Amino acid sequence: MAGAERVARPGRAFGWRTWSLVLLLALAFKAGYSAAAAEQLQWLLRPLAGLLNATGLFNFMPVAGGEWLDAGHDLIIVKACAGGNFLIAAWLGWLWRGRTRPFGPMLALGAFAAAWLTTLLANAARIVLIGYGQDDLAQLTGLSDADSHRLIGIGVYFGALLLQGTGTALAAPVIYLGVTLFAPLLNAWLTGRNGIDMTHALWSVGVPLAALLAAWLFSRVSSGGWQPGRATGTAGRIVKLSSRGHFEAVNGGCDRR
Repeated sequence: MAGAERVARPGRAFGWRTWSLVLLLALAFKAGYSAAAAEQLQWLLRPLAGLLNATGLFNFMPVAGGEWLDAGHDLIIVKACAGGNFLIAAWLGWLWRGRTRPFGPMLALGAFAAAWLTTLLANAARIVLIGYGQDDLAQLTGLSDADSHRLIGIGVYFGALLLQGTGTALAAPVIYLGVTLFAPLLNAWLTGRNGIDMTHALWSVGVPLAALLAAWLFSRVSSGGWQPGRATGTAGRIVKLSSRGHFEAVNGGCDRR
């Protein structure tokens, strides 16, 4: 009876053994996703193309190699657009939200289903913004096409993780940066590679921090706890980065051809 009470007590269901198992499962999925070809990821790519076509904004058609092409908008959905890394982040977020429940197959699979849906919707929103807003964003901000692409991808994915609701204020940035930076750094160290793309790393850190700072300032102003007239410093600085890098991390990589 006492044991049952301990399991049911809020906040006690997930211990370090459970989180170790969760992280091992996430790493195993990451390894399988990285080794898979686009043809093997149609459970992510086909629904994405179908949802985008259903909006009437695109006309994606399947092409060789498991990719999807919209010739009219000069957009192609490739493997990197599947959002596998974000799927891991969303899965961890849903598990963190349900961490007070006993961990088991039903909870893990339910969180994965929720993460799949979250990834589908976030990917669709990201590609709509890329197709209809990336050029305007580049002209408005003076950013390169590559950096505009990064900004849209990171903004949408991090915003989706926040909207998903993880239960604590720091959970979303910790999960996001863990999947975006820590996991690639760990993989580079284990495989002996030369680290990660630092341009992408700066964007991955800068965009979430800027978003959190803006949200904090807004909450302070709206609650009357901060008066802009007394501010003596700037809230932040936007750094223009022009290196293209690659987009296979959390922000994805649906490119114009």
